[in-house]
Amino acid sequence: MADERGVEAVEQWFRRRGLPAVVRGRPAHLLVRTTPAVVFIAAWQLLTAVLNAVDGQTDADFDRLLDDDLFALGYGGLLLGLVVVPGLSSWLTARWVRRKLVDRGGDVPAAVMATGFVVVVPIAEWLLEDGSLPFGLVAQAAILAGLFAAAFVGVGSIVGWALRAAFRQLRLLGELTSRVLPLLLLFTVFGFFTTEIWQVGAALPRQRMWLVVGLFAVVAVVFLLAMLKAEVTTLTQSRTAPVGLDKLRETPLAPFLAGDVPAERLPLTKLERANMVLVLVLTQVLQTLVLATLVFVFFVAFGIIAIQHSVIKAWIGRDPASGTLFGIQLPVPEELLQVSLFIAAFSGLYFAASTVTDAKYRTAFFDPLADHLAVSLVARDLYLDARKR
Repeated sequence: MADERGVEAVEQWFRRRGLPAVVRGRPAHLLVRTTPAVVFIAAWQLLTAVLNAVDGQTDADFDRLLDDDLFALGYGGLLLGLVVVPGLSSWLTARWVRRKLVDRGGDVPAAVMATGFVVVVPIAEWLLEDGSLPFGLVAQAAILAGLFAAAFVGVGSIVGWALRAAFRQLRLLGELTSRVLPLLLLFTVFGFFTTEIWQVGAALPRQRMWLVVGLFAVVAVVFLLAMLKAEVTTLTQSRTAPVGLDKLRETPLAPFLAGDVPAERLPLTKLERANMVLVLVLTQVLQTLVLATLVFVFFVAFGIIAIQHSVIKAWIGRDPASGTLFGIQLPVPEELLQVSLFIAAFSGLYFAASTVTDAKYRTAFFDPLADHLAVSLVARDLYLDARKR
């Protein structure tokens, strides 16, 4: 094959496409590879600790504090930071990691960040929330060990590519909202104004509501697994060499395009087939999560604007409670959050089924993923054939 650096570039290309099972070399630079996840989790934990310290009040005290415009503005900024900062920090770190992997460097900064993750974050949480420092140190070390294990087996590569693919699909946000949301809203808005759904939402504890959401999620994943396993089988039995070769000219595999693509494809191993199915399923799940989040935000905003507390009281027979989400207090009624969660979970299940069965949604949201795997299969043929030389 090509020189060692060329081999690493090809293998890194497969990992960036979410296909670590294709790579025949041993995983390397694990400390650097885990850094984006370390940064994301650390930022989330620190911001959550700050929010918990700020809102550690009774419901009445928190509502009184929200009447102060300055407090409300600052608290809203923290909530926005919790949404934006971890993802943005992780994305910037991932760009740094890609450069360092090419240069075979970055071990020292990665070690510093890992040390801060294990030591500094628990100390900060202990100071802000008065928890158990020894437990925090052990828990952070266990999380870091889990990230190392995930990087070793390639989970990080799969999740990273699926996240990038899902965010690339955000360019289809207009198409998503124009094709999917109107039909969903036609049914869900009427359900949103029924007394029964509010009574159910008010009666269910949050843990039970998460079980309902989890049930919808399990049904969606099982359906996607059944459908996408068949899609992978179809892809592996077809040859798309001309299209694939054309798309590989700007990749590290370009030096191998002078030769012919092997006439016979080496059968996929069970691990490679599972990897490809997992890439498709995880990407579809993340796209579904984007849609469900949009629906959730829409109904929360719609409920704040359209439904007064007196109406909620008439529906559920008591005053609405202050809302919390992931342990963080929000200036939103708890019952509105419950109902919005239920409708968002149902909408996600509908979208997951539609993307692989409805021709309109399939063209926009699934076919690009199928093309991605088709090109990757051609690249795999070239890579494995070159390794035998």
